[in-house]
Amino acid sequence: MKYIILITFIAPILILGQALTNSSNLDIEKSWGQEPQGWTYEMNLFVPNEIAPADGFPVCILLHGNGGEAVEFINEFTQSIPCHILIAPGGYMNSWNICSEESDAPDMEMLDELIASLSPYTNINTTKIRLLGYSNGSALANRVLIENNNPAIDKICSVVSQLSEMQAHNGSFYGPSGDTEASMAFCGYDTEQTPLTGRHYLNICNTNDPIIPYNGGPAVGAVFIPSKAAIYEVAKSQGYTGPIIDGDGQEINSSGIFEYNYLSGQVVHLRGDAGHGLNEAQVDRISDFFAYDCSTTGSVEENEANIRIFPNPMTQTLSILGLKMPTSVEIIDTKGKSVFHEKSCKGELNISALKAGIYYLHIQEDSRLIVKEFIKN
Repeated sequence: MKYIILITFIAPILILGQALTNSSNLDIEKSWGQEPQGWTYEMNLFVPNEIAPADGFPVCILLHGNGGEAVEFINEFTQSIPCHILIAPGGYMNSWNICSEESDAPDMEMLDELIASLSPYTNINTTKIRLLGYSNGSALANRVLIENNNPAIDKICSVVSQLSEMQAHNGSFYGPSGDTEASMAFCGYDTEQTPLTGRHYLNICNTNDPIIPYNGGPAVGAVFIPSKAAIYEVAKSQGYTGPIIDGDGQEINSSGIFEYNYLSGQVVHLRGDAGHGLNEAQVDRISDFFAYDCSTTGSVEENEANIRIFPNPMTQTLSILGLKMPTSVEIIDTKGKSVFHEKSCKGELNISALKAGIYYLHIQEDSRLIVKEFIKN
């Protein structure tokens, strides 16, 4: 696709100290070869009704698939991604400019400017910006993973689209230096990139997907890497040095979903059979992935020096190190439900009955509420 940016966007006027609301205007105008007079990315917003945490709500940017509608996409996740401000941009021609799409729009620049525009709002945690992309939007999310080094982006979820050969080839990752065209070598992705380390990445693909081939191959103007090989490349970019996890993976609670887990849950691929979409169990895993403690009365003490939990991730027994005396502990799941309570814990919990996922351990010590996040495998 021809990819020429002519002028910058027009930022909305902000008043310092204001909170983002559902009526706020985050729309971004861009001009390029197809739209020399300018075109506006409309931003659909969902702001939770509850009081924002002390550090503000995390933000999840939702990227719809080719032909999708942003407003419909945001409605799909208002319940399954709780305690987040959701922002769903509408792509030009209802698509994102990856390679062979009709759109030549400067989507990566739009995302940079969107994230920058969030900084004045008092109810946003600007250190926790997340992305969830579906299909064509997943390809854009993968571009962000590879090309964008903004440390505020801490979690990325790509649904029904793994990496393509244009994004990862010859042992390296790449982004385009200019035009993107299916007729060009690797679609114009010719600039080597080094993905930022430390991000959490979840990829969900299905073996019976009729559009994106799970085991790799040509589709929608690109050539895809096999899903298991693609997640392995991401894991290596994040510091993994072991062998590829092949075979069937680890089934999650007889759900028909199989997990390929690298770096203790930092990089994860889920293999399913939901076609070119998601089933309920996969949506639950997305909820776990984006989990955030939205309590305004408690305090999340992740760096509390005298209280530590071990191991994390864990499978059966969770040890709490540094307790002064037997105390009350409670485990809360990502939907805010209490799933375990012990009034007089001495430092060791058998929680083998819990299903796999992300949880919050609430420790009541003296007058303090200490909250620790952990992963149950």
